[in-house]
Amino acid sequence: MEEARDTKMMEKISTLTSAVGLTEARYKRISFPENLTNGALTSGTSWTGAADFSSSGNKAVYTHNTGAGTYTQAVSVLATPGRTLRRYRFTYTVSSPSGTPPAIVITDAFAGAATALTGLGVAGTYSVDFVSAEIPGAFILSGTSGEAGAVSLDDLSLSEVVDASSGSHARQALVYVETAAIRACWDGSTPTITAGTGIGVVLNPGDSIYLETPKEIQQFRAINAVASNGATLQAFYQY
Repeated sequence: MEEARDTKMMEKISTLTSAVGLTEARYKRISFPENLTNGALTSGTSWTGAADFSSSGNKAVYTHNTGAGTYTQAVSVLATPGRTLRRYRFTYTVSSPSGTPPAIVITDAFAGAATALTGLGVAGTYSVDFVSAEIPGAFILSGTSGEAGAVSLDDLSLSEVVDASSGSHARQALVYVETAAIRACWDGSTPTITAGTGIGVVLNPGDSIYLETPKEIQQFRAINAVASNGATLQAFYQY
C-alpha cells in the first residue's frame, strides 16, 4: 500500500549571511503530533462515556453492568485529525483490574478494522498498532463483557508512527526565492557570495529550484549573492 503524499510541510529561511541548508527537523520527520485531546483524562473533559464506560478519578472506567459501553472523543475534539491509511500507535495504562476483564477494541470509526487492546487483566502500560480508516472519524473505545469485572484506563496517547523507510524524509522539495538574489548549490559544494569566489548558481527573486531527491534536499546550501542583501527563501516539502 502506497502512502498518500503530504505536501503541507514548509519553512521560511531569512538569514543567509553565511551558507545555510534546509532545516532537518522540517524535511526529516522525527515524530508526529498527538491526536488526542486530554489524554490524561482530567475530569473526563473532551471524552464521553456511555453505558458501562464512564469517567471517574481522571480515568476511563469500564464496569460490567449491561455488558457493553463506549468511550468516545468526537472528531471535532481531536487535537489532530486522523490521516488516511496511516499506521498509528495507541498507548494506554491499565490499572485496578478486577474480576473477568472486558474485551475492549478501538472501533473502525478511526481504525481500518477493529483493534483489540491487550493486557486488560494486568496493571501496566501497553501499546497497540493499527492502520487508520480511509476516512478516520471519532476515536472510540468499545467494551463488551459477559461476567462481573472492571478495569481502568488512563494516560491515553495516539499518534501516527514515523515510517523510517518511506514516510519520514521528504522525497522532493521546491525552494522559491522570495527576496533578493542568492547563490545556491545542491551537489555538496558550499556557495559563496558573488564578490568572493562566486560559487553556486545565481537565483533571483521569483526564481525557484526543484530538488528531486532526499540527497539533494540534504545537500542544498544557499547564501546571499551580495553580502548582507537580506535574501529570504520559502521551501515546500513533499513526502
